[in-house]
Amino acid sequence: MEIEIKIVQNEHERKIEIKRISDRIANREIFGNTHTIIVTPELFAKLFSPKRIDLLMTLAKKEEHNVTELARLLKRKFEVVYRDLKLFEEFGLVKLNKDDKSVIPELIGHIRLPTIA
Repeated sequence: MEIEIKIVQNEHERKIEIKRISDRIANREIFGNTHTIIVTPELFAKLFSPKRIDLLMTLAKKEEHNVTELARLLKRKFEVVYRDLKLFEEFGLVKLNKDDKSVIPELIGHIRLPTIA
């Protein structure tokens, strides 16, 4: 799966873009395996802080680590890493696979950020 992150200028444009994509899906004009996240620059900056980007890049290496191991590897607190993973799960970027005693996060697909010209 490919995850596209689209940045729009403001919340009004974000709502318009969400409606446009929803209409295209309803009309069966969009198929495939792409998940689009539409954000304003402010939301992008909050969601993709440098530490969260480090977390995503670590997950992209496809090495299996539970949350405790990730926190240790990234030199961050367990609670903060877990909170970030839950946020990414809400946006459809990460799947949290629960084991008997641990949670193993998995990046869902490939993240694509179109360049802005």
